[in-house]
Amino acid sequence: MKKIIQTYFRMTSAVAPRFAGNQAFELFQRPLNKKVRAKELSFYKVAKSFTIKHYLEDIQCYELGNADGLMVLMVHGWESNAASMSAIALRLAEKGHHVILFNLPAHGFSKLKKVNLKICKEVFLEVINHLNPKQPFSIVAHSFGSAVTAYALSKTTYQVNQLIFLTSPNQITQIFEDFSNFVGLNKKAHQQLCKRAENILREPLDDIRVDGLSDKLQYNSLLLIHDAHDRIIPKTNSIDIYNQWPKSELLLLEKTGHYKMLWDEKVINRVTSELQSKGPNKSDKSLYALAF
Repeated sequence: MKKIIQTYFRMTSAVAPRFAGNQAFELFQRPLNKKVRAKELSFYKVAKSFTIKHYLEDIQCYELGNADGLMVLMVHGWESNAASMSAIALRLAEKGHHVILFNLPAHGFSKLKKVNLKICKEVFLEVINHLNPKQPFSIVAHSFGSAVTAYALSKTTYQVNQLIFLTSPNQITQIFEDFSNFVGLNKKAHQQLCKRAENILREPLDDIRVDGLSDKLQYNSLLLIHDAHDRIIPKTNSIDIYNQWPKSELLLLEKTGHYKMLWDEKVINRVTSELQSKGPNKSDKSLYALAF
């Protein structure tokens, strides 16, 4: 399938670059593998479910833990679902946190086929506005969900206590460059792909980078956890974010992988202890951490 896609876009880019760029953008918006894994299914049997109205479709939300505990919102990554965060969520619930998870559009059990950063941002904000937190809350996000979190929070004035990003892409321009190279777009087709994205987001792609958003967020601390050899999102993304966010800590781990880290006991313990140990006024920049 990969070779077929690459051959198609290389040929189409050569004769009709604008058409190729538009077609590539449509493909870019489609999560191709959104199957719920067997080990994730049990989460949906134990979590309390509820929905939030949205103009595209109802947002699928899930709740665990003590409703009077400190709230932790969890945001999953691309081609994943809320239950991918369940190992961490269940541990946090055991510790007395009020844990809220939701499926991004076109993920989980969603009937939608396409989604983009703008829609994910809107859904994120819809969830927060529905919850209407009266005190600072924390967020644990994975991969694409980390970028959604930072981008959405930059459009609000909500006060967040702790942010924990379990890997994060940084520059959206780099994401599009990687995608264009993967499918085989030429320069003109790539430019059309980016133009389509900018028309939807209504801002230049160069302005959308996580490492440049820290001064637009109300947050007390950020912990970045990244596998030093992550093959999906290179560690340089988290390093660049760490270098630009003043109230941040970076933890590089070994042998946790990209998705597997969500079930890794080291990661689960660190996330849990982080949310248990830091108070709402913790704001100092921690030292770069490298763990083997």
